[in-house]
Amino acid sequence: MTTSKVQWDLDVRVRERNLKQGLIKAEDVGKMLDGLRDVSDWALSAEVPQPAVGTDEEDAEPEQDGEENPG
Repeated sequence: MTTSKVQWDLDVRVRERNLKQGLIKAEDVGKMLDGLRDVSDWALSAEVPQPAVGTDEEDAEPEQDGEENPG
C-alpha cells in the first residue's frame, strides 16, 4: 500500500476500487475535487445523431391502414 497519492489513484475509473481497498480516503477525493478549476464557461453544446436510439417520430404510434401486421 502506498501512502503517496498520484493522479491515477483518484481517477474516476479506479476511484471506487481504491476507496474500498483503503488506498485512498474520501477526504483525498474531496480535496482533489475542491482543487479543480471551474471551466464550465468553456463548454460547448453539440448535437450528435443517435441512429441506434431512434427518434421521437419513430416512437410515435404507427398509422392504421386497415390491416394489422402480425409481426
